[in-house]
Amino acid sequence: MPTPLYQCLIFGQPTPEQVSALTQTISTAMADFGLLSGEHYSISKGYGDEFIEVVPTVALFFGAPSASLPEHRNLMRLNIPIVPLVSNVSNVSQQLPECLRSLNALALLPEDIKLIKPSSVALQCLGLLPTQRRVFVSYRRTESRDVAVQLFEVLSARQFDVFLDTHSVGAATDFQSVLWHRLCDCDVVVMLDTPGFFDSRWARLEWGRATDKHISILQVLWPRHAPSRYSALATPRSLSEGDFAGGKLTEAVVDDIALQVEGLRSKSVALRHANIAGHLRSSIERMGGSIEGVGARRSLVMKLPSGSALVAHPSVGVPTAVTLHEAVRDGDPRRSIVVYDHVGLSDEWMTHLDWLGAHFTGVKWIKSRQAGWELSELEDL
Repeated sequence: MPTPLYQCLIFGQPTPEQVSALTQTISTAMADFGLLSGEHYSISKGYGDEFIEVVPTVALFFGAPSASLPEHRNLMRLNIPIVPLVSNVSNVSQQLPECLRSLNALALLPEDIKLIKPSSVALQCLGLLPTQRRVFVSYRRTESRDVAVQLFEVLSARQFDVFLDTHSVGAATDFQSVLWHRLCDCDVVVMLDTPGFFDSRWARLEWGRATDKHISILQVLWPRHAPSRYSALATPRSLSEGDFAGGKLTEAVVDDIALQVEGLRSKSVALRHANIAGHLRSSIERMGGSIEGVGARRSLVMKLPSGSALVAHPSVGVPTAVTLHEAVRDGDPRRSIVVYDHVGLSDEWMTHLDWLGAHFTGVKWIKSRQAGWELSELEDL
């Protein structure tokens, strides 16, 4: 059996249904990233027979009144993150052993039967999803402002970093530059598709640029409103008259939308990663090189035309100094590059990236849409 790139361990007292749901949801997300069970990752109850200490790992602990974790000391020794899961945050002291009570527990929501939220947190701990959970709300002010503000408040309370034009742009800043920059950095766009949505030039621009960046779109479709032909690529969520109360959405509907956003995150990040990787693959193959395989944290191992190795780290969204740190954290002696999509990033941020590149020479920045041009410089071709 090949050495996996990722490991997920399950501890505590999960039900068979919870184990099955968690395994299925994580496996679906892994497949979106092109990762195969048994080859690239493993999911097991406890350590299992194939556990490898040096592989990136996450542990999920299902709490119960009598649940214990004798493996805690070893998990701490290996620096493995533990995600405590409880039925309600008020039950932490009853359902978690004392060694886990200092950790922020995650409540299992009754409506989350597929365990989407715990799976998302596990993928974040493994480095497959960003720790920042960013959402962009696209809407027409004259038709859906109250619902937009409602979603901003609810999603923010669920630890999403939500961009809403009336709440997220500071004074004395270039409004459109900030808006496009934040769009580039989001995981999911929530589009409030009201009857006049596509009549707005700005709404059409937000839609078109989100699709160009391969960002997943959740289309919240107003009652009795037929979707536009432009929106065929979106994930639809139709509303009925009964979904509204006093001009806002009911609590149950908002909870369902928040869960859908959670589920779309992994698909969106995987799609954007695949798009960057696709540009990179095409460029390196045209030069006479090749992609040799995948590495930890979604990296790609490449062979340049000269035969020398290069590790590429596709960066989804807006790259930062943290992106550079992640590219070198494993101590790989091979040359590394960070590959990102620069289209839509603000001029100010591009200046910042140029400054970082000039002062941190261990990793080179490569723009995905100019990958062939910039890779050629590495080989002096």
